[in-house]
Amino acid sequence: MIEPTLVQQLALRATELVREALPGVDIEILWDGMWIRRVGTYFFPDPDMLLTPQPKWQRWATQAEKHLRDADDYWFHVYKPKPADIIVDIGGGRGEDVLAFSRAVGADGRVWAIEPHPVSFQILQKFCALNELANVTALNFACIDGACVDRPARLQIETMPVWESSYVRDGERTPTSHPVEGVTFDSLCERYGIDRIDFLKMNIEGAERTALPGCRNALQRARNVCIAAHDFRAARGEGEAFRTLAFVREFLTAAGFRLVTRDDDPRYYVPYHLHGVR
Repeated sequence: MIEPTLVQQLALRATELVREALPGVDIEILWDGMWIRRVGTYFFPDPDMLLTPQPKWQRWATQAEKHLRDADDYWFHVYKPKPADIIVDIGGGRGEDVLAFSRAVGADGRVWAIEPHPVSFQILQKFCALNELANVTALNFACIDGACVDRPARLQIETMPVWESSYVRDGERTPTSHPVEGVTFDSLCERYGIDRIDFLKMNIEGAERTALPGCRNALQRARNVCIAAHDFRAARGEGEAFRTLAFVREFLTAAGFRLVTRDDDPRYYVPYHLHGVR
């Protein structure tokens, strides 16, 4: 445990350094159970912030704007959420997309953010609290196939060097994995009363084969979806389990969605975003 006075000294010194690196930027380094940076009116929890050998300070200066811009480009390419909409984010991450979703639906809307990794979930909760995203409810589960509910639904989420690439799997715990409770999204809808979905986003690093069969009932209530497949990770030799584009396409088509893709986009990952509309 770090002594309070030492934490304060570290935070002050870190703030001095980052302000020197980003002159004119309203930025501050804080400690609240984890390291946090405030950039303008936004707070970004980042436990590893001071462990990074070469912090990418320039990115910090425009972090909120980038998250909002990326969400509009990636997830809202086809459907633009409206005030009072209900958004479900399966693979909520650390708040990057949740910020845009919360703003899009406004005070009368609701965002359900489901994040399986316990560390990322803790960061997500802190992110929502500090940024006063009162319309966001964060849930710490991994979404699984309905056929799996009769077995012990204790899964592992493997932590990767780039945290966005962490993935859920079966099997024994390893030094880099964390246990997570697996449930069907359909059962979460029943438990929490999610009876309407205007937009469903899924970005779960190749676990679509496991998660989508547990969403069958909920998908019938969903008006718009965007699911990110990760076949490009299979092409990089990271495992054939990441090759899910054909499966997702077939599943969404069978669920009654008309699909839209950007096959000619030069960014290697964007053509694997499948947008479904009714």
